[in-house]
Amino acid sequence: MRQRISLLAACGLVAAGLVTLPAAAANAAEPEFRLAGPPGVLLPLHPATGSPKPVALNYRLEAPAGTGAFDGEFTLTVDLSRLNGAATVQESPGTAAKKCVPAGSTLVCKQQGLRPGVPAGVDLEVTAAKDAPNGRVGAIQVTGKAAGATVVPAATGLQVGGPDLVMGEMKLKKELKPGEDQSLPLAFSNRGTLPADGIVLELEASHGLELPERYDNCTYRTTRTSTTAVCTIEGDFDPKASYELAGDSPLHLKAGANALNERFGYGVYPAVAPQKAQADSGTTGADTSKTGDAAGKAPKRKLTARKAASPAPLAEHGPDLNPADNKREALLTVRNTADFEAEPLTVRGAPGTTAKGVVAIRNNGPAWIAAEGKDAPAAVVDVELPKGLKAVTAPAACRPAGDAHYLCATAPTVLESENVEFPFELKIETAVKDAKGAIRVGAPGPKGEPQRHSFDPVLANNIALVVVNPTATGPSPSPSGTPSPSASASASASPSPSAGGGTTANGGKSGGPLASTGSQAGLIGLGAAGLLAVGGALYLSFRRKPVRA
Repeated sequence: MRQRISLLAACGLVAAGLVTLPAAAANAAEPEFRLAGPPGVLLPLHPATGSPKPVALNYRLEAPAGTGAFDGEFTLTVDLSRLNGAATVQESPGTAAKKCVPAGSTLVCKQQGLRPGVPAGVDLEVTAAKDAPNGRVGAIQVTGKAAGATVVPAATGLQVGGPDLVMGEMKLKKELKPGEDQSLPLAFSNRGTLPADGIVLELEASHGLELPERYDNCTYRTTRTSTTAVCTIEGDFDPKASYELAGDSPLHLKAGANALNERFGYGVYPAVAPQKAQADSGTTGADTSKTGDAAGKAPKRKLTARKAASPAPLAEHGPDLNPADNKREALLTVRNTADFEAEPLTVRGAPGTTAKGVVAIRNNGPAWIAAEGKDAPAAVVDVELPKGLKAVTAPAACRPAGDAHYLCATAPTVLESENVEFPFELKIETAVKDAKGAIRVGAPGPKGEPQRHSFDPVLANNIALVVVNPTATGPSPSPSGTPSPSASASASASPSPSAGGGTTANGGKSGGPLASTGSQAGLIGLGAAGLLAVGGALYLSFRRKPVRA
């Protein structure tokens, strides 16, 4: 009979009800603090010689939204009576100020007060017990008390040994053309000590990439900047075995017409353990039988992922012995362009009046733009006001950058065909005939000033005029040339929504369908993704690679 592992469920239960949390009696007048910790942890086996590898286990006190400072003392009790010989636990040696003292089968820890933004709770270090066998389970329970407050307890299941899924690196083509696709030769192995009872495959493709295939046992989610897919595949994935994507369930990655600088993330994780009743009934959802030949060659095993009634939510998966090697990321470059355009601004009014003026830029595409840095803007806009015009109010995304100058920062991403607007309130202090300023858009320079984007082939429209009460008739010409440096200023804020009304009108193009989005969205962390299936005829399967000596 094949040995099966019961991984730790997300609710914190281990080995079918080993951990039971007491109910917290909350007083409606008291603040309720929650102890947050991992529901399950896998421990590396204790080696025959040398020291075991410790695992950090941190519990944090979390206050409800809007709760200010709490001055009372918290007493946190770590119950070690259910370790079941699986592990040893101590307060983390790296803790600067010790909080805990042993008391029988518990650790009693004191936490004085709670301040917003200051971590509070208890930090533990857990190691597998010396004689704990592979697969031994135990549990830790942490409760808390505080005068004038309620503390919701937490529990963590422990298991000695477990799966260690390692995603192999795919040899992907890194330089593509729009519309070009390539296959995804997914392959992974289990380097742990126990099987994984099902796996979760996660894929994430940034906005300019597409995942053409769709599978029934996968869930998909599309945001402003990416598409993620999570596929749940049933079956036992044995230790010391390797797996690769079978030919009857292909995966491809395609560069869209809007692609430029893209990211693709892919990972594999143990699945969350199934319900106990499902395990008791022997329902595995996959044929796990093995066949071999007389020569003793390692058998091949084909696993079919059928349509799942309840696909796993994004990012939900079980613990892994070494989470650092579960995922990989590839950076792809697509030969494409994007054209930033600054729109002219005309301000009209009598001296002494205040007008609303919207500084606007547009990405004419075809590619979308994502900043290289995590919090960097995709573009910056230098606003030079003409003589006689003063900014009464400026949006949060714009900072003064010298006399009559402002530097405005976009969000980290600007989609194709997207307008970004910065609404100002401008006072006409004095009448200066045909006074002109300028709006320049470009890449953020070393001091925040706009410079040329390497992907922008049209420079003439990177600069536009700001004109007060023009006397000439017809459209105002825009100056040509590259964006010029401006004084230093911070460029980290995102654009504010466009203000309505006012006594001025922008020249140039009107806002498009994505005008005035003011989006703060950036590239999402790689780590949640998925694959999808169309119709019951398609399925995702894997072949087991022979184990090499």
